[in-house]
Amino acid sequence: MRKFASITIALIVAAGVMVALPADAAAKVSNGVACTKLNATTSVSGSKYKCSKNPLSTSKKLTWLSIDCLNSAAAYTKSQKDSLVLIANLTAQIPVIDLGITTETANKAEAQKKVDETNLRLTAAKAKLAAATIPADKAAYTSAVAAWTSAARLYTSQVNKITLNIRKLEAAKLAATTQPDQLKSDVENTKSNAQLICTKGF
Repeated sequence: MRKFASITIALIVAAGVMVALPADAAAKVSNGVACTKLNATTSVSGSKYKCSKNPLSTSKKLTWLSIDCLNSAAAYTKSQKDSLVLIANLTAQIPVIDLGITTETANKAEAQKKVDETNLRLTAAKAKLAAATIPADKAAYTSAVAAWTSAARLYTSQVNKITLNIRKLEAAKLAATTQPDQLKSDVENTKSNAQLICTKGF
């Protein structure tokens, strides 16, 4: 009878010990396994885990998450926030770029008009120089040809410079209109990578 009583007491004590074990020990630690102490850490087979809320989920439940999972989730969250700022900045740039293109297009038209007028005067001066017979006239027309040639080169250079500016502005506008989609795609890739690393059971 005493032996039976001793066994009974031992079983009760053992049961008490089992009940006292942490709930975290009931299951192998891996992504998604419930835990109770926020920010608690542990290691399993060389992999570190932390008790935390899953940043990729709306659930407030505490679960074990690998450090790689948490880092990947943090990278996704940061990329998402950064992309929103960048997209807003790019969108705001488009009207400014459009204004620049409009202004430079008008400047180019004005410069091209000067090029055309200068070339007409240059052609006329060359014709008069070719027809001149008096040395004084030849000297005057020679100077005129040189002056109009210089002016034509100057205005042509301005047109080329403005054309280059317009191309740069158009390239900037193209980037501003296409980069938002690329940024969204990059964010989704970052999210998919984080979800993979945070797969339950890993």
